[in-house]
Amino acid sequence: MNENINHVLILGCGQTGLSIARYLDKNTKISFYDESKKALDGIRDLFDTKKNLYLYGDLKEEYFDNVDFVAISPGVDPRHPLIKKIIKKGITFHNDISLFFENNELLKTRVIAVTGTNGKTTVCSMIEQIASASGLKVKAVGNIGLPILDIDQVETLDLLIIELSSFQLEILNKAKIDVGIILNISDDHMDRYDSFEKYFKAKAKLFDVSKINIINRDDYKLDSLKHKANLSFGISESHNKEDYILTSNYSGFYVERGDKSTIELNEFKLIGEHNKLNIVAAIACMQSAFPKFKQFKINNLKGVSHRLEWLQNTKGIDFYNDSKATNVNATITALKSFDKKNIFLIAGGDSKNQILKPLEKYLKEKVSGLYLIGQDAYIFEENFNFISSLKITNHKLMKDAVLLAYEDAAAGDIILLSPACASYDMYKNYKERGNEYKLIVEEL
Repeated sequence: MNENINHVLILGCGQTGLSIARYLDKNTKISFYDESKKALDGIRDLFDTKKNLYLYGDLKEEYFDNVDFVAISPGVDPRHPLIKKIIKKGITFHNDISLFFENNELLKTRVIAVTGTNGKTTVCSMIEQIASASGLKVKAVGNIGLPILDIDQVETLDLLIIELSSFQLEILNKAKIDVGIILNISDDHMDRYDSFEKYFKAKAKLFDVSKINIINRDDYKLDSLKHKANLSFGISESHNKEDYILTSNYSGFYVERGDKSTIELNEFKLIGEHNKLNIVAAIACMQSAFPKFKQFKINNLKGVSHRLEWLQNTKGIDFYNDSKATNVNATITALKSFDKKNIFLIAGGDSKNQILKPLEKYLKEKVSGLYLIGQDAYIFEENFNFISSLKITNHKLMKDAVLLAYEDAAAGDIILLSPACASYDMYKNYKERGNEYKLIVEEL
């Protein structure tokens, strides 16, 4: 860290805020701020209480006095009137990603950054597994789990993979990113953004800081970014022979790139066309970062926990945990993955002001029972109670929803937790939600 940094204000004391605090020089004074006093209680024992300040409740302008910069966590909304006022005054704002690039040159380490509404974690995990299987020193960080500032000896890595949310991209203006990919975009976090356009603008910032930009050419909502893209991936044909395409014939699925290469996917184990597109995206990223790379060991790739995760078969009924589906489009993707299956869907939570209408088609075609939980269950009922073929019930507890779904389902059916909503109304995060579901299913 810069020796001239004497005082830093950290807004938000979750995992990211703590990683920033650990990263700062021990001589730096830190003002910790969180709305909740409870969030600060455990921090006092970890850091020097004499030097540092611990602030909670309403955010006050005086907290920003005499600080060298403000470190903002992803969960803190920059639309807060006071934060907007402070930004206009010219005080520097950082998050963990921008701090990392401020202090690391990464001269020999290639960097791949992945964003999109859905599929980020899966693609990052795929790239990490492919690189590791070939013998490269690799680490996936960021929104995927491990905070970027907690990496040890980053300069020794061959490859660094960063999963970036729109929140992390909001204030990222400087970075050394070799390959940036936008997988897709759809309505999400509409409780955080005033419009879809502002959410889109945050995601699009990735292309301003990456050397090679890759886009999903089949997502029409990304069309306005095509002029910034060097490469694309998708199912549709492309006029650019350098682009990547997912093809299929009577013998299976393939990843093709002009006349250069064909990679067979017949032994690829993850279900759903979306996962086949995810592996196309992962291959495009690897070959863009390492043009001569050819060691694609993909047959044994593992999926991500809480993302279309098969749990068990009980009395012929398959249980899947898709708790990571925190928006409507993710749940639609999950439903599309089960062809000719009868699905009993557990959904609901904090809908984040999303439009639920796109679910209608798939609920009619694929779902027999909709078992709702969470604060916005009534919104699902209001939107879909006209579907005569759909049984809809509302439950205060996850366990009650699972037990009724189990009672209604028969051998050959699917019981799927895919909430289409955030989890914060009932749980700490989507992992806690998914883990409770797992425990309930295990006890059946």
